[in-house]
Amino acid sequence: MVVVIRVLALLALSWGAAFAAEPVRIASGVRYEPIGRWDVDRLNHILTTDTPAFAGIPVTYTPARNAVTLYRVTYPSVIPERGNKPTVATGLVAVPEAGGARLPIVSYQHGTVYGKRQVPSFPEESPETQLMLAQFAGQGYVLIGADYFGLGLSEEPEGYMVKASHQQATYDMLMAARAVLADLKVATGDLYLGGWSQGGFVTLAMLEKLEAAGVPVKATATASTPADVFVALSGFLDYPRKNDATWVPTLFILSAFSFENYYGVPGLARSLLTDEVYDLAKRAYERLPVDTSAVPTDLHKVVKPAYYDPRFFADSAYGRLAAQTQCYRWVVKTPVRTFYGEADEAIRTELGQLPMLYQKSLGNDRVEAVSTGPTSHRGNFAKAVPLWKDWFDGR
Repeated sequence: MVVVIRVLALLALSWGAAFAAEPVRIASGVRYEPIGRWDVDRLNHILTTDTPAFAGIPVTYTPARNAVTLYRVTYPSVIPERGNKPTVATGLVAVPEAGGARLPIVSYQHGTVYGKRQVPSFPEESPETQLMLAQFAGQGYVLIGADYFGLGLSEEPEGYMVKASHQQATYDMLMAARAVLADLKVATGDLYLGGWSQGGFVTLAMLEKLEAAGVPVKATATASTPADVFVALSGFLDYPRKNDATWVPTLFILSAFSFENYYGVPGLARSLLTDEVYDLAKRAYERLPVDTSAVPTDLHKVVKPAYYDPRFFADSAYGRLAAQTQCYRWVVKTPVRTFYGEADEAIRTELGQLPMLYQKSLGNDRVEAVSTGPTSHRGNFAKAVPLWKDWFDGR
């Protein structure tokens, strides 16, 4: 018994030493480091206990079959809106301990977060990443995910819903992940894309860039996708619903400061936000300590009265930038499914269907909108993920 304990202790020390090792540096400035190993029991606990608690509904998932090793990747990129200013970003590569000559890859794009490290490369702090790890990496898919500029270990201000930067961060993360996987001697096969909420927007934007670059994608799936940011924001301002999320004001706060910083429009956020909330909003955007309960849930206490005039909003600097922020107006070549919830407090049913309706108006049937029933924002994600996997598995 003593011998067994000593062996286990040595194994634990060896594994811990591996995590404490210096990052591995490979070509083009990419480096990676192991940050953990999640076994099958942990992955299945996420599927049976943690995710239902996060989503607020029971969902049945395919049980995990294999453990997963996690790596944080640091990679060079550029910021298109700032004249391709060089920057450094982070992301996650998760490698399943599974057999097979070639492992498929899922690139997951995360949703809106309120903590700088609630992102893929810090999976302990990201319930949505945990679900993707358990359902996909635990079933033999390599899972990757970018943290986006301004999040994770990035030193930039956050670029919330800044389209070209989202495209650049995810494209460069994919290239970095492939370099890491090659260094790890992991052979990979087809590429799939998935994303929820903000990540649904980023996923379609990434797909647009990959298709333009000739990078093949087998299939793409999203959930609760704000494919047209102007439509989403205008709906909150002009046609509020009784079930609109209490956190809707945060979307205006994060996008206003991000647009100001990335598009170089000084004073943009101050022009949109009320004087009473501006300082608190700025601290929240900068991820400084704030009392989150102090952020108003009433949009009228956050956005100045003039913006409730649809024409004023459309003509404003903020509105014009929002109108450019869309991810569905190109001829899509990849099979896409956008899942929507009929009780989603952030994404109206019609907005969830918009990419399909636009493509069908062209005569293109490659995009399909799929209902998950009367689900909430989180509930739609929780129900969509196993449907994504069934669809990916069958392609």
